[in-house]
Amino acid sequence: MHMTNRTEILFQKFIDGTCTQQEFNELMDLLQSNQQEESVRAMLQNVYRQVEQTLPSHTWVDATGSLLPEQPVQAEPDAKGLGRRPIRLSAAAGILLVASLLTWVLLKQSDTVQTTHLAQTVTKTTEKKEQKHIVLSDGTQVWLNAASELTYPPSFDGSTRVVYLKGEAYFDVKHAEKIPFLIYTGNVVTKVLGTAFNIRAYPDQQDIRVEVKRGKVQVSKANKVMATLTQGQAAMVPSVAKDDAELKQVKETEVAEWTAGKLHYRDQPLKEILLDLERHYSAKIEVADEALLKESLSSTCDKNSGLENALDNICLSLGADFEKKNGKYIIKQK
Repeated sequence: MHMTNRTEILFQKFIDGTCTQQEFNELMDLLQSNQQEESVRAMLQNVYRQVEQTLPSHTWVDATGSLLPEQPVQAEPDAKGLGRRPIRLSAAAGILLVASLLTWVLLKQSDTVQTTHLAQTVTKTTEKKEQKHIVLSDGTQVWLNAASELTYPPSFDGSTRVVYLKGEAYFDVKHAEKIPFLIYTGNVVTKVLGTAFNIRAYPDQQDIRVEVKRGKVQVSKANKVMATLTQGQAAMVPSVAKDDAELKQVKETEVAEWTAGKLHYRDQPLKEILLDLERHYSAKIEVADEALLKESLSSTCDKNSGLENALDNICLSLGADFEKKNGKYIIKQK
């Protein structure tokens, strides 16, 4: 598959040393989300060929970008078409290519590197029971829920505004017609121009949930648009499986109710609800009968009323009971 023109342009700008920090971020994101390895190898091979012809040097790198102490013995090209023969590069060009390759490899190895490969970013985190209000450089407001993490640049420049989220956050994005706002949550990208919406993307969830309070939101996964949402709509996007997104209607007044101290669960598995309660109250909750964890239920409670009040409501719906033992809560069938 041929890589998009945008990716090729950004790649060439990176090799030329003319790309901005924002363009570098975008290139790394494209390489990770596309994972078009054959095309990347072809682009690198072409760059090596050009540099070899134009830049005499005594610095050597192999086709994986590794620096070599001296000219090695030449070998035949491998089966995938990328020759093993080392390429002569200037020291600067060699370091540049090594950096690009290493960054790309690291991005494919761990999704956490998305938030750490940049030299200048700000990362805000919350512990259990903690929430934070953040104002970004463009005026966008973010409410970060418990046990979550948001990474973003000190200021936005270029053609996009990009942030990375782990956990849950409510965004009120400052409108900018020609500068879309992109939120990366693993392999799912949420794109907006100016709107208010909630994203729930904790690592222990099977789905990433996006709910729109106002405006319009586009949710994509692996470059495929999964859903375009407007006010009062929600999408549950499988974080791993290739299934399509599940769409639901929600009351816009119920979107991100946690920012006002209300815990509202709508037809959610008990396991997911209990994990959320553990984050909000920094408590340990277990279930004596694991079959209960598959039960789905709806429940609403005031966070300030305390964990035991929330458990009372849940147990009432389940026909169950709970007890506190050795510092943890245990739910069991009556």
